[in-house]
Amino acid sequence: MPASTIVSSGGEFRLYGDSVQTFADLPVATYTISFSPMDGYSLRQTEPLASAEETVHGNHVSRVQRIVTGYLAMDRSLGVILSGDKGMGKSLMLRLLAERMREKHHLPTVLVQHNTPGLAAFLDQLGEVLVVFDEFEKIFSNEDDESQNQFLSLFDGLSTTKRLYVLSVNELDRVNDYMLNRPGRFHYHMRFAYPDPDTVATYLRDQVPGVAETQVAEIVDFSRKYDINFDHLRAIAFELRLGEPFGEVIGDLNIKRSEPSGSLIEAHITWTEGGADVFSGRVDLFNSERVQTLNDWGTGTGLQFRMRDAVPSVDGYLLPGGAFTLIDLRDEDDRSPDDEKDLRADAVTLRRRPKDSIDF
Repeated sequence: MPASTIVSSGGEFRLYGDSVQTFADLPVATYTISFSPMDGYSLRQTEPLASAEETVHGNHVSRVQRIVTGYLAMDRSLGVILSGDKGMGKSLMLRLLAERMREKHHLPTVLVQHNTPGLAAFLDQLGEVLVVFDEFEKIFSNEDDESQNQFLSLFDGLSTTKRLYVLSVNELDRVNDYMLNRPGRFHYHMRFAYPDPDTVATYLRDQVPGVAETQVAEIVDFSRKYDINFDHLRAIAFELRLGEPFGEVIGDLNIKRSEPSGSLIEAHITWTEGGADVFSGRVDLFNSERVQTLNDWGTGTGLQFRMRDAVPSVDGYLLPGGAFTLIDLRDEDDRSPDDEKDLRADAVTLRRRPKDSIDF
């Protein structure tokens, strides 16, 4: 009869076959969590998170280094929130971080993919590990108080075991307020922004060797009008490598306008006699032929132009002298010879309204 291993836990004795192994620490690998109402929790080994030698753009590498340095220096658990819209590179950063901690610092990774009873208590039984919650607010809804509240004491970092907790989040308004602006729970909150034109160009040249600069310029101009994320860029680069021109394939990609009524822009007017005014409105940046109008009733100024006359610039789109018309919107009864508006301007710059930032 084959030998058995007898394991005692909680006053119960279980017999296992001779294939059973015991470890003082969790072996360095990547694990998912399994739960059964009958048998409780267990870990199942899975494919490791890895960057797959993908070229990294932006500041991912320096941010990973900051997290690693902070974790090694801290004498307690460290929490990290990675937030931003979908497709911004949060998952890539998770892979880079897990790969670095696994290969350089021998830290196992545990992936939390389901909301199950007593999960926080189970996680607190683990040794020193990297615990990853990808799309945290999707798995743990803040509509159920206990769903996220169960982790508050765990994330406090007061456990006798030091761990690295990392949450990726798409929608911050669905995250418990007691997790935000609480460095004691989450020391780092790293926000992910859309790639700027230089990053877009660098990405295309890297991913599509020999790409025509006319194609790069066309896609960079597109990114000035529409928020392109790295998922979009990956799909565009794939088509370019197949020989598809950007202008012909963009209509068939799953990249559509999120603002069909136009983009919210700011018109910066530089007056010939000195001074400047800024007003905002919606403009269809993709319609080059139609005469578009922005009226600002606060300044009593109307602006008319065609996008075909706008010149791409670092600041947005420049309308040089002669490429626009300014109109006095005031009623004649409200005008006087001494208060006549001088509608002479040297130039107008159209800029997409920047997204509100939560950083300082």
